[in-house]
Amino acid sequence: MTGLPRHLSGDSFSSYLAAGLPLEHPIDGRPRIVLFFDPQNRRIGLRGPARRTETPAETGLAHLAVTVVHHDGQRMIEIAVNEPRLFVDAYPVLCGVADRTQLDDLPMSRALGETLRRLGHLIRAEETLTREVETGLIGELSLLVGLAATTAPDQALHAWRGGGEEHDFGLPDIDVEVKTTTSEYRSHRISSITQLQPTGDRPLWLLSLQLTEAGTGGRTVAWMIERMRCLLPTAALRDEFTAHAQAIGWRHRFADNALDRWRLRTAPALFHVTAGFPRLTTGMLAAAGVELDTISDIRYRVDLTGRGTDHAPASLRDAVVAGQQELR
Repeated sequence: MTGLPRHLSGDSFSSYLAAGLPLEHPIDGRPRIVLFFDPQNRRIGLRGPARRTETPAETGLAHLAVTVVHHDGQRMIEIAVNEPRLFVDAYPVLCGVADRTQLDDLPMSRALGETLRRLGHLIRAEETLTREVETGLIGELSLLVGLAATTAPDQALHAWRGGGEEHDFGLPDIDVEVKTTTSEYRSHRISSITQLQPTGDRPLWLLSLQLTEAGTGGRTVAWMIERMRCLLPTAALRDEFTAHAQAIGWRHRFADNALDRWRLRTAPALFHVTAGFPRLTTGMLAAAGVELDTISDIRYRVDLTGRGTDHAPASLRDAVVAGQQELR
């Protein structure tokens, strides 16, 4: 690093905004992070390299987005604010994210979560979880509780990646992606090109869950959160669990609201994600001649209704069965 200030001063940043000209300003440090101002699309933000398995979770904020983009042929994390009235107030938050990435060696998406957690919400947060986040969290918590019941609770927690990685769970020999739907069909939304792409040689399994509203029975997200907390023997593990849940979107204040109760609509289904599995991957698109650096976002649905399940490893089957008991 040089002896110069790492960041533009607030006055200098405001001057760039007033000029209305595009800006790409590298912030001194490693990895290379660029502060950008895109006046045409009315956005400011940061862009830096994504770590190999880094896939950011939704922020739950109305005017702040974090996405994976391909820029100059490189897979990158982009954090963007799209409300011009917030640009000046958002700038110190972006500086904090850059500092935690470059100085504390955090992945950019985690650095954003830490910055928002410590500084407060950039804008007013949603009053409750979105339905998609709520059901997705229920699904992940069911497997997490199942793993805690069939292995050691600390091992289960450390296997849960809490929304910041490409796959939801990293078990000793396999990765697991959990997909939850409230549809009568086993139809799941895939939110990135890498979500159904195995990491290296590690086998990838997809756990498919179908939920339905349970009326006076079933379980709420708050109940599942407390259930897992009770399984963790130390305050440090409980704090780690809370951080993971918050990364996905949970906030303790949501427990004071009326939360939906859920139970399983059908038995869980396990699928081995292999070459014949319905999906899109970077390799498939590259083989088809698609220029990935021109595509910033890929989302699609897969319908697994009627597809035969696969024989999963015993440790995963046992955990799924144990988690299934929590949602009866």
